Amino acid sequence: MNSIAKPHAKRKRGLVLSPGGLRRLNQAIQVIEAEENAGKRFTSEELSIRTGISTSTLSRLWASKSGIDRRTINLLFNAFHLDLLSSDIQPLTDEVEAIPPSTRVDSSRTVSQIPYPSGPIPVDSPRYISRPGMDNLAFQEILQPSCTIRIKAPSGFGKSSLMLRLLQSANQQGYATAAINLQQVDTETLADPRSFLRWFSTVLSRKLKLDSKLDQYWDDLLGSKISTTLYLREAILPQLHRPLVLVINEVERAFECFHTAKNLLPLLRSWHEESQHDDVWKGLRLVLSYSTDAYLPLDINQSPFNIGLPLSLPEFNQEQIQKLAELYLVSWSDAACDRLFALIGGKPSLVGFALYHLHQGMELDELLQSAPTLEGIYRNHLQRLLAQINTYSHLIDRLKLLVRDKSPTFLDPVLAYKLEGMGLIKSMSGGWQLSCELYRITFQTYLFNL
Repeated sequence: MNSIAKPHAKRKRGLVLSPGGLRRLNQAIQVIEAEENAGKRFTSEELSIRTGISTSTLSRLWASKSGIDRRTINLLFNAFHLDLLSSDIQPLTDEVEAIPPSTRVDSSRTVSQIPYPSGPIPVDSPRYISRPGMDNLAFQEILQPSCTIRIKAPSGFGKSSLMLRLLQSANQQGYATAAINLQQVDTETLADPRSFLRWFSTVLSRKLKLDSKLDQYWDDLLGSKISTTLYLREAILPQLHRPLVLVINEVERAFECFHTAKNLLPLLRSWHEESQHDDVWKGLRLVLSYSTDAYLPLDINQSPFNIGLPLSLPEFNQEQIQKLAELYLVSWSDAACDRLFALIGGKPSLVGFALYHLHQGMELDELLQSAPTLEGIYRNHLQRLLAQINTYSHLIDRLKLLVRDKSPTFLDPVLAYKLEGMGLIKSMSGGWQLSCELYRITFQTYLFNL
């Protein structure tokens, strides 16, 4: 693949766009995007609908990895008011196929437009893979008065991306919205229930752009929970004159401080219960996001984790990975997809990161070989996990059993809470097991020298 084939070995394998043809087509598409799409780039699905060409064929065409027939290329050009010229196309031969991936990538109209995957997926990104059964349920439930939605998944599974879409949907309905992330609270504030609930109330006021009147409603004799409740019911909800969607991210952060958890979590449940019979509270719609509930320091009747609509976000299946590969313009075989899946499973963040690097021209063999090392594409992620594990030395012995034994294993709730929150384990019918082979191989090498 690194050397140019000799003339007698060249074989014609259909047509690809010439550099000049690709430039003409890009310019024509940009004109239509400016005129008809407010300058926003067409998604793969929009291009497919406009041209009558499948997204997979379009991906092959942009990547120049396999030849396309002239009729299909002509359809594409005509869709953007261009006549196909002989100079716009060239045969795909062994020589063309031997061009290094980076050369092909530079000529693709969309390569430079695919951002480095980091954090939640923006609401206007075409690379969000919905889970129809989950997403649609959430969108329908948020319309119901006094609803509570609980979204559970490890980090990197798309909780925040779904939250963004829920908030967008709520805004489109004319609802007031506020999102509070418990990762943003100072450790000292979190440790003190009174300080934490005052922080929570103040942040909520700021998010809703309301003047804080907390001191008028705060009474230490009544206590922090009742003061917060009165403030929300009497000072915030009536001012809005519309439903409030209140999103609380990283709820499990409260578990770090037992007394704060004992105040906050029953409080959230009480608001949900009040909304079942109080018209003011009916305007509150709670959305709770958390990575684990394997360990709860609460009586079941005080917990907010057994009320409302529960949504546990699953891994991507191979069909969803294939769909995401198309959106990253990665053209590969089912067998190649299976090899990636066998190593990292369907964890969305790991899948997206791999597809981004494949899109940039990295070979799958190189990616898979280096992935479980501190030189591969996941090095920052793996270094962070190793540092966390070494911080909790009591995890190491039990983790070693999980690394050695692929069958489900019993774990005590506190340990399961830590490991599930880190995304290292998943619950199975007979217990817990490591969430993917990537972690097993990495820990064998860097923790246990197995």
